[in-house]
Amino acid sequence: MEEDLKICQSCGMPMAGPEDFGSNADGGQNREYCNHCWQGGKFTADVDLPEFIDMQVKIAVENLGMDEEEARAVAQITLPELKRWRIG
Repeated sequence: MEEDLKICQSCGMPMAGPEDFGSNADGGQNREYCNHCWQGGKFTADVDLPEFIDMQVKIAVENLGMDEEEARAVAQITLPELKRWRIG
């Protein structure tokens, strides 16, 4: 039985196991947002989309070895399509 791969609706990170999912205020698992973006029922970073893009570019360059220009292009295309950023 194949389970659908969930994608964080804030940062786009794949969420495969229970440890990847964020937590709601009641301690339950949140299946829309990852544990980096959503903890205790709220977003871990209270920022707007341009600030979040900057944060994600820094992570991609430092941790994934991506070129900054490429990382920014990917973030600017993908992040605005995710639920968190579509609803404001």
